[in-house]
Amino acid sequence: MPDEMRGPGAYVRRVQEGTHRYAQDLLAENDRLQSLLKSLELERNALVEKAARGEEVQRSNEALKALTSTLEAEKSRLQEQLIALRDDLDHRESDRERLEKELAEIHNRSRRFSEQYAEVELQNSNLANLYVASYRLHGTLDRQEVLAAIGEIVANLIGSEEMAVYETSADGASLELLSAVGLSPEAWRRLKVGEGPIGKVAETGETYVAPPDRAGAPPDGLTACIALKLDTRVTGVIAIFRLLPQKSRLETVDFELFDLLGTHAATALYCTRLHAQFTQKD
Repeated sequence: MPDEMRGPGAYVRRVQEGTHRYAQDLLAENDRLQSLLKSLELERNALVEKAARGEEVQRSNEALKALTSTLEAEKSRLQEQLIALRDDLDHRESDRERLEKELAEIHNRSRRFSEQYAEVELQNSNLANLYVASYRLHGTLDRQEVLAAIGEIVANLIGSEEMAVYETSADGASLELLSAVGLSPEAWRRLKVGEGPIGKVAETGETYVAPPDRAGAPPDGLTACIALKLDTRVTGVIAIFRLLPQKSRLETVDFELFDLLGTHAATALYCTRLHAQFTQKD
């Protein structure tokens, strides 16, 4: 052992040195513990903050869950409303289609009623015309007035200002012109029965109507020819030539007028002849 470590002072120094080192170690350990404590404090604060954020997140999550539940309920309600609206729209579409069909049917019925009304009006007008024509033919015993009435019927009701009225000769071999309107009398004064459309009508007693593409066409311009008959005997012929420009073709009522002229005009002319004969005897 060295000398300096011997004696009373050496022991004290050793104790002081050991104490000093121990104190130094304690201070170092204290510093380390203080540093560790600060670290733990920081970590604790971080954990507290994290826990607080976790609670906030949890509260937010719970709020989101509640909102999600509300939104789901609202979604279900809206889906139910959508289904109800679709059903209502389907019903309305069905009602609209039904109403459109009913409206179309009403329009069709209205159109049919209008057509029927127009047809009835036309028939009434035709009947009135036929009545007036019949009255005109039988309203006089003067032959020239009967011939004038025939000319007016043909012009105003049938629509032709070119016509000729013939009477069968006593021997039945020819047709003699009684009246001509819009024609040259010399060209049509006498025709043979059985020749041409007019002569054939006098022979057969059948009404002649020219084909649509030949009606009023040259060379004769004939449109129709009507036999004047007493019972079954042909007493004359009415020949109708070109129609007026505003009338393109013969109508149904024209054929009814043909029938009226065929009987009533023949009767009226026959009566005028008898009246003339009785007047001459007197």
